[in-house]
Amino acid sequence: MKLSEFLPIAHLQRLCEEFTTLTGAVTAVLDLEGNILVATGWQDICTRFHRVHPGTASRCHESDTELAASLDQGQPYKVYKCRNGLVDAAMPIVVRGQHVGNFFTGQFFFERPDAEAFLAQARQFGFPDEDYLAALNRVPVLSEDRVRLMMGFFTLVTNMIASMGIANEELRLRGEELSRTNTTLAAEVAERKRAEEELQRAHDELEGRVFERTRSLRDALAKLERHQDELRVAKEAAESANRAKSDFLSSMSHELRTPLNAILGFAQILDSAISAPLDDKQRFRVQQIMKGGYHLLSLINEVLDLARIESGVLTLSVEPIETKALTAEVLELTRAFTTRGTTVVHDWKVADNVAGWVRADHMRLKQVLLNLTSNAVKYNRPGGSVRLAAEAGSGGSVRFVVTDDGPGIPPEKHSQIFVPFNRLGAETTEIEGTGVGLTITKRMMEAMDGRIGFETEVGRGTTFWVEVPASQDPLAAPPEAVEDNARDGLRVTAVGAPRRLLYVEDNPVNLQLMRDLVTELPDFTLASAPTAEIGIEVAAATQPDVIVLDINLPGMNGIEALGLLKANPRTSHIPVIALSANVNPSVIRRGLEAGFLHYLAKPLDISLFLRIVVEMCSKPPA
Repeated sequence: MKLSEFLPIAHLQRLCEEFTTLTGAVTAVLDLEGNILVATGWQDICTRFHRVHPGTASRCHESDTELAASLDQGQPYKVYKCRNGLVDAAMPIVVRGQHVGNFFTGQFFFERPDAEAFLAQARQFGFPDEDYLAALNRVPVLSEDRVRLMMGFFTLVTNMIASMGIANEELRLRGEELSRTNTTLAAEVAERKRAEEELQRAHDELEGRVFERTRSLRDALAKLERHQDELRVAKEAAESANRAKSDFLSSMSHELRTPLNAILGFAQILDSAISAPLDDKQRFRVQQIMKGGYHLLSLINEVLDLARIESGVLTLSVEPIETKALTAEVLELTRAFTTRGTTVVHDWKVADNVAGWVRADHMRLKQVLLNLTSNAVKYNRPGGSVRLAAEAGSGGSVRFVVTDDGPGIPPEKHSQIFVPFNRLGAETTEIEGTGVGLTITKRMMEAMDGRIGFETEVGRGTTFWVEVPASQDPLAAPPEAVEDNARDGLRVTAVGAPRRLLYVEDNPVNLQLMRDLVTELPDFTLASAPTAEIGIEVAAATQPDVIVLDINLPGMNGIEALGLLKANPRTSHIPVIALSANVNPSVIRRGLEAGFLHYLAKPLDISLFLRIVVEMCSKPPA
């Protein structure tokens, strides 16, 4: 099993580049033959000096050999200080118990380097003093704990992506096997027809051969039944593989969201802190971490959405949606991310003959329209505008139209617009994106019995439109939009006596995040429990004002614990919030049906969390 055969190299290269931008550390992913599959951010002191001179290059080779040999011997990771003075580290990539490659980072220091020692080294090997010391000053200084966390996180991501590649390959092979079985079945049907015709001719020709031909027909029928049984078994195997892929998607989402919860949670606290506010330079750096983290979260969500659609496990809740309310909500959210640009977003033009209601999944249709409007803003020209319209579509539908003044799309790229991970050349620009947004948009529209299309002219702009069925039965209005402002959320304070919050969580990093968050809230105290069993006892003894409960806990899970809390008269009145990295729709539905007042997903939206907690603590006891 070669790493390069199932690892999406270009995708991982982008993740490594984001990783280098966020941490300053270089990366490299190598297979067991020593082939470099991914490499980013290598330091000048290595590429321009150490790996060029024969004397220092031999030390570099010694470091590479030592790291690889240690991982072959089964070590979980290896940190090695090169004789040239820099620190390198490596960790194995293990997929399904098999060592398939290595993740490297390095070319950094654990503490500030001795400039005099490096100056002496420069003179020993004839490097220009000034250039060499300048390259030295660009090498980052990272703590050993931070390096270990970075390696663990990124190796987990690499392992997950590799495992997903293997699962997709296995699913493809199962599909090919099913196709071959169908072909065999069709041939057998044809054979059966031929046998029946031969039997009829034999009956007309010689009555005495009827028995022999009948037996031949029975044999053909038995063979057909055997092949039908094989087809049924193959179909069941494909369905089982599809369920396994769905389980893997749920697990992957949970494992990726858990570390992102710590990254984005602590970053939001730093950015929003009142007790120790950051200066402008520090806030800029924290906001860059948040920007990269949210971009990675968006990438994870889009990849998972695409995988769910392809697996047929995307859940839709189709209902009547008020057309004007939806357009107002989309306009408000679109204008929210154009505040720092020069693009003008015009009001919706809603035609008089447009139906007042449409029938679709509210969240997914809003996601579709926001994807089109955000693309129109991102890919517009400086000073351009975005025009929005709602008009009558074909067959009693409503058509939503988004038009920009951008550069347009060349004809030779029209066939690639809805191809996953194809950004039509935008990957060479500074505009962020993943290349799956339009693919997901098209699949979602098809799942909601809708359509999508576009018109474009080079140099004059592009128009995208979607059509959804109109509805004559307005059963429910869409939910109101919730504003998101973490800094204002931290300024919300509880009124009256001190409030107690109980957090049941087994992950130490997530628990520390909650501690730091509660320290920013006046009149709030925090108690914690590592298991549901202990949390139930603490709740009964301390009577907290609100309980925040993880779902995936050791031993009893969060939904089971909620049932016991509701059954106990001493704790049944306490409001309980679910906070989990498990965002499987069926689990969320089970949690809300079990009695959670809210089900919040990790990474934690601090503004929303604080608003809910303060609101619950402000209500009088039931």
